[in-house]
Order: sequence, then structure tokens, then C-alpha cells
Amino acid sequence: MNRVALAFAALAIAFAAACVTINVYFPEAAAEQAADRIIDKVRGETADVGNTGALMPSRDPVAEPALVAAARHFVNFVIADANAQGAVDFDKPSARKTALENSLANRFPQLKPFFDSGAIGVNETGIIEIRDRNLVPLKDRNTLLQLVNAQNNDWDALYGEIASLNGQPDWEDSIRRTFASRWVAKADAGWWYKEGGTWKQK
Repeated sequence: MNRVALAFAALAIAFAAACVTINVYFPEAAAEQAADRIIDKVRGETADVGNTGALMPSRDPVAEPALVAAARHFVNFVIADANAQGAVDFDKPSARKTALENSLANRFPQLKPFFDSGAIGVNETGIIEIRDRNLVPLKDRNTLLQLVNAQNNDWDALYGEIASLNGQPDWEDSIRRTFASRWVAKADAGWWYKEGGTWKQK
């Protein structure tokens, strides 16, 4: 009976730890998959969104004491219920999110030539900066500034919307960093990005 009680206590501790993890842990891999999908959409490409759900390992209930098995079923039920009510899903839809993604995608073809020339690049917070105005014809500079401001407003709103949809507004900075990292990974050769306050060319 002592072993059973200890096993039950261990499960209770694991359950408490799981609850803390659900509330605090930022799922980087899931964020990267969503970032890849959205960046590809903005750039006019396609990406497959895989299933990021984790499966619970199967167990043989006969090999477990009845009390431990019952406790395990209870823990699994509560965690499954918590996931069903508030599971992390960076692809969770909303009308505003879709509108922002479409707006970013519609504006990108006008910005791409400036990425190609090196006039603009992406910084660590996942927004665009003008790197070298001298690479932009004088007649186009005001247009570029307007495009960059509009695109950054949409990116800012999108990062906030993704965090809000998941009930984790404090994740916005992590989402920004993830998008910035994935943008660099997907950038064309010759494009510029900012890292540690310094411009670098891919």
C-alpha cells in the first residue's frame, strides 16, 4: 500500500508540474511551423502545416495497481480537458488574423524589389527597417516609407493577435523573435537582416 500511495503522490506532483508547464512553456516548434506557413503565404509560396499534437504513450492497465491506474486516468482526463479548452494553436483562425495575413501578402510584391536591392531588411523584432536610403531612387523614398510603415503595422497587429488568440499576451515577444528567425531562414540569398544591432547579409 505504501508503494501505491507513493506512486499516487508522484502522479499528483507530475500533474501539478504539467499544469504549470501548460501555462508557462512557450512551444517554439509549433510557433516555427506557424511562422513558416504565414511567411510563405506573405511571400506568395505554400507550406504544409503538420500535426503538432503529442500523443500520450500507451500503457498496459493490467500491469498497474488499480489505484495508480485510476489516478492516471484522472490525470489524463483533466489534462485532455484543459487542452480541449485552451490548447496552444498558432494557426488558430480569426477574421482579423486572416485579414492581416492577406494584407501583408498583398503588399509584399511592392516591397520585394527593396529587399532584393538591400534597401530594407528585417530586424530581431520581426519588422522591417530601412537599411540604406541611398539604394532607393529619390522619387520612390516616400512610397517605400509608407509601405514599410503599413507592413510593420500589420506585422505588429498579427503578432499581438496570435498571442491573444492563445490567451498568452506575454508570448508576443517570443512570437516576434520566432518570426524574425524564420524570416532569416527563408530569406533569399543577398537579403539583409539585423542581428545584435548589426546588419548582416544572407
